[in-house]
Amino acid sequence: MINKLMNNNSNMFWMLIHVLIGAMGVISNWFLIVWVYAVIIFSINKIISSLYLRGSVQSVIPLLVYVCSFEVLARMTTSYPFIPWELSKYFIIATSLFLLLAGKIEKTSSSGLLIIMLLIPGLLIDKSNLVVTNQIIFDTLGLMSLGFLMIVVGGVQVKVDYLNSIIKLIWLTSVSLLVSIIIKTPALDNLTFSLNVDFTTTGGFGSNQVVTIIGIGMFFSFYAWMNKLLFSGSHTIDGLFIGLFAYQGFLSFSRGGMVIGILSILIYYFMFRKSKSFQTFTRLRALRPFLFFIFAITILVLSYSIIDNISDGNITNRYLGETVSTLNKTKVKTINTISTGRYALLVSDLLLWRDNLIFGVGSGASTFLRESNLVGLAAHTEFSRLLAEHGLFGLVIIFLLGWQLIKVYQINNYNINGALLFALCFIAIGTSMHSAMRTFVTPLFFVMSTFIPENE
Repeated sequence: MINKLMNNNSNMFWMLIHVLIGAMGVISNWFLIVWVYAVIIFSINKIISSLYLRGSVQSVIPLLVYVCSFEVLARMTTSYPFIPWELSKYFIIATSLFLLLAGKIEKTSSSGLLIIMLLIPGLLIDKSNLVVTNQIIFDTLGLMSLGFLMIVVGGVQVKVDYLNSIIKLIWLTSVSLLVSIIIKTPALDNLTFSLNVDFTTTGGFGSNQVVTIIGIGMFFSFYAWMNKLLFSGSHTIDGLFIGLFAYQGFLSFSRGGMVIGILSILIYYFMFRKSKSFQTFTRLRALRPFLFFIFAITILVLSYSIIDNISDGNITNRYLGETVSTLNKTKVKTINTISTGRYALLVSDLLLWRDNLIFGVGSGASTFLRESNLVGLAAHTEFSRLLAEHGLFGLVIIFLLGWQLIKVYQINNYNINGALLFALCFIAIGTSMHSAMRTFVTPLFFVMSTFIPENE
């Protein structure tokens, strides 16, 4: 079944199916639950057969990516326990262990193994004496899943069409999420625009996670639009989806996912233009990507302008980091107010690291050891959490993640496909800086950035 989803001859049909999944999910979460399990059941036999006949892990990746990509929508529709809260982490680790035990690994990544080993000391330490299993799962399994996935599929050679099909799968799930949110969003007359995130515009669920997916859907819509990939079955509709994702993302007043999505669009386009292949384009052929880019930017600006107008300028104030207190001059605007408290958490984590330089305070313990006003708050920045909880071992992990960003830029600097890989790596790291590893995005996107396209 997953192969049918990847078939480009039926893009319009599958786009409409995922619109329907999002719409029906508003009525009952059982539509999503049944769909996810149906895809798994009707795909698994062919995948395993292909795995053993061809000996390639590539047959496993599409189903893994597709199922994990429903994680946030499953949370939003309260589909647990049938679809686990930490769906992507469990599914990635289980799939990776299966591939390892089956002996089907094409190329083992030493980086993935090193990441897992570096996490182990932090699992043996708890300087708070308050950490429970759920906290360890919440803080550690994201990086664990990244490490396992790197081991089994990191650096796999893939055809460009195959990579685009995987991206289309993620885009389809983001469409389902978008439709569900649009239906749940009240009429504009019933919205109260303040300087805070509006959960009624994100399906009643955590805006940070939801808008992360919205920003990714916006970027992938742009990617499809730029390259005429017809994810929706129509080039025009691909372009319209840029606007739909942008409008809903701005309407939410959540910034992190939208900023990463917009920066990804800019990064992809300018790296695309820098590629050696682009330099061989004729003047007329080179004009088309520019016009496509201008169209996308125009859509973004129009979407922002519409929201700014109907919110009486509050969206601009929101992105400038203003609050009610800073606007009425009762409070000074600082880095902490601009970052909605994230800066204070970062500083607190760094102080914990200073006092526990080598081993850190242990996985999950930082939330209990910060100053009293920050106790119980989860870190939004994965890098500061790594330092606080894993010490120098966490610093090495940060170096490994950062090195991949540098490496993919250097290796693919003059390759059109390199623009996509760099954007994926940027999204993975950027998301971890505002939403830690609460979703599938960082593990999947980081590992996908290590794929090696076989042709231009």
